[in-house]
Amino acid sequence: MINTIYSPFKIGGAEVSVQLLAEELEKKGNTVTVLTLHDEKARKVSTINNVTVVYLPLKNLYWPFDGKQQSKIKKLFWHIIDNYNPLMARSVANELDNFKPDLVHTNNIAGFSVAIWEVIKRKNIKLIHTSRDYYLFHPNSTMYEGNGDLSVNKPVVKFWSFLKKVKSKHVDVYVGISEFIKDFHVENGFFAKARKKYIYNSVDSIKFEKKESPSWRVGFIGRLTRDKGFDDFCHYVKKLKKNNSDIKAVAAGRFNSGGDSQELKVLAENCSVELLGFISLDTFFSSVDVVVLPVKWREPFGRVVVESVFAEKMVLTNAVGGIAELALLLPNIHVIDDNVLVELDKLEIKSVDSDTIGMFSPKKIAKEYFEVYNS
Repeated sequence: MINTIYSPFKIGGAEVSVQLLAEELEKKGNTVTVLTLHDEKARKVSTINNVTVVYLPLKNLYWPFDGKQQSKIKKLFWHIIDNYNPLMARSVANELDNFKPDLVHTNNIAGFSVAIWEVIKRKNIKLIHTSRDYYLFHPNSTMYEGNGDLSVNKPVVKFWSFLKKVKSKHVDVYVGISEFIKDFHVENGFFAKARKKYIYNSVDSIKFEKKESPSWRVGFIGRLTRDKGFDDFCHYVKKLKKNNSDIKAVAAGRFNSGGDSQELKVLAENCSVELLGFISLDTFFSSVDVVVLPVKWREPFGRVVVESVFAEKMVLTNAVGGIAELALLLPNIHVIDDNVLVELDKLEIKSVDSDTIGMFSPKKIAKEYFEVYNS
């Protein structure tokens, strides 16, 4: 398996999903090796929960996952190299020669680039790819810029996606983490020769201490950015406090470095949102009754939505991307509008049954992928 980042490092939900899948496949008797990147100059090998993890040095201008600001010109050249990086392809080729896998399952490949697909197929190895973001369309991986989603017809999107679209012909089986993201890639010309399928991410229930509160506690968790809807969360809190001044609002997560982070910090302060920084999910769920996630970008799946439902929290969100599918499958998900905000007290939290939780169990998801591997 290949993914840009892997445990103990974590940026978002993709790292969690890939780790859960790798460990479940290993439990089923498969020999799993994960290739990933790190910011050190030498190759390193670790074993995490019986899974062999090979950390490879990133052969590009800088390590982009430490939050440090880089100049626009340096960023541009980083992405040009990452559009097709033969140095990373060579590193992966060496690992394939060592491990001799029956198949390779690529996931997030920023840093590796689509050059690794060519190497994999040159060695006649079966190739499965799972899309967990929009990296193949645009270097920012979110397809969101400024205050809105980028159109696939925008010249900058066509420029960055052209070569990746051509190289996607090497993929044998293509999987999206929701029907939405699968269709989004396929309808825009990717993976023309591949068999296509969607498989949701595996999600574990989070154990946490339930704490009662005399007043409503609303919370936001994730990157504190506009694409995640943090600015809208602050505005919703202000509206809620007009109807009920006792409501407590918290936000867990980190701001991006630079950009409008300072502006968002001021907004949070003005709207009486307490910033908790990066905290564990169990601590977060102990601190809230309602999870508000006003996501703006085309969310590919929505891991936090599922985790919040499993924690039997009320979820207020936008029906964008894969979240629209989750809203049809799971209870306690409500689309945010003024009526929902006014009638918050009237909403009932329904219990979540074991069958619903089982739909996203690591065992079930690993079984679905194993069927794909054998197809």
